[in-house]
Amino acid sequence: MRDWAWGVVTGHRLRLLTSLFLIVFCSSVWYILYPVGELPATSAQKAWAWASLIWLSGMIPGTVGLLGAFAYRHPTSLDDAQPIRQQICWRIITSGKNIEIVLRTIRRCQAEMKRTPLAPYVIEVVIDTCPNVALLPQRDPDVRVITVPDDYRTPSGSRFKARALHYALLNSPISDQTWIVHLDEETQPTSSGIKGICKFIGEAESTGRLKIGQGSLLYHREWERHPFLTLADIGRTGDDFARFHFQNRLGITLFGLHGSYIVVRNDIEKATGGFDFGPRGDITEDAFWAMKAMQLGVRCAWVEGYLEEQSCMSFSDFLRQRRRWFQGLVQVALHAPVAIRWRLCLALNTVLWGLAPFAMFYTLGNLAHHVSISPVVRVLASYSFATFATLYITGLAANMDEHGITSWSRRVFLTAKVLLLLPVFAAMEGLGVLWALLNPARGFEVVKK
Repeated sequence: MRDWAWGVVTGHRLRLLTSLFLIVFCSSVWYILYPVGELPATSAQKAWAWASLIWLSGMIPGTVGLLGAFAYRHPTSLDDAQPIRQQICWRIITSGKNIEIVLRTIRRCQAEMKRTPLAPYVIEVVIDTCPNVALLPQRDPDVRVITVPDDYRTPSGSRFKARALHYALLNSPISDQTWIVHLDEETQPTSSGIKGICKFIGEAESTGRLKIGQGSLLYHREWERHPFLTLADIGRTGDDFARFHFQNRLGITLFGLHGSYIVVRNDIEKATGGFDFGPRGDITEDAFWAMKAMQLGVRCAWVEGYLEEQSCMSFSDFLRQRRRWFQGLVQVALHAPVAIRWRLCLALNTVLWGLAPFAMFYTLGNLAHHVSISPVVRVLASYSFATFATLYITGLAANMDEHGITSWSRRVFLTAKVLLLLPVFAAMEGLGVLWALLNPARGFEVVKK
């Protein structure tokens, strides 16, 4: 049990409402204490006042996220998950640079499957040719190492992770009925995740409706070593409960797909043609693939339970990661080989995301400019920021629960800390986008985990 419920009222939903109220209340206090400023008189002042509309760029994704978050309920029946006969393939893709974290992921898979033995399984490590291949457990009966040859080229010339995924699709000996769980090298399963995956697979096999599954990721694993960056990343857990839960409830990947915690049967992945989209699609190959799958009629669904990832270990890696995501999603919106209707929502969301650094600079300029902003815009801007705050508050709660933080004083302290740091986190997200706009990356940057 990860939440209390009284009919439709749950702890999670009450937390959402409380977060929204607190942010609006704090904004109201700010409006009282901060001078409204002079009414715009000159053309420049009027233009500056109208530019405040940029503050509303987060309203649409924020509102969609709220709908998904209010619809979400923490699972209460995962312990009822039944064993399944279908094999699970934990497929880990790695370049071999972070071999220590790959080894930890392998051991975690083995330990959690032993702890929650609900399905036969195999662990596939797909790795580029490198000296670190010899460090992988070659003799474990549940581990299979697939080495991608140096001279391997995909038909479309895909690079990086997409190249390895396509090679594995063609060369893995697993059966068509095996269910693949795609993992990044630092993504590790939990007992709840295994139960949720098995429940998802069991329902799909019994109904014959084979969908692509995805669930929520946690980022608390290195909390003690990297407390600030862990807090900066927990908004992603909240976004899983929000926008990603919303799209999976609809069955359509409106906002793309995480490259990790993808659950798909092998024959379905083969039917989509895999991840070979060429250089335009190998930065965020997961989102490219999701668009193609939707056009082919494959639908997505929510998977209960958590998997654990690891937050970035440096400020620069945090920015690099966001830069790559933004660049990749721009490529998806422009070049994904699907009809425009499948790309339209993602394109709009990416454009709104691209406004984030300019909204940040406008906020800083407004502190010194003292031009009156419309009260309607200020209220809507407060609402937009409140939706952003709820991602962190709900993500924080889930990560604290799984990390074993039960002290109320500690939980209140961390919640207050997150609220105070929200402008900093917003600035970090915006700087990653600005970096992508001013100095795009030339390849797939692997951040240290």
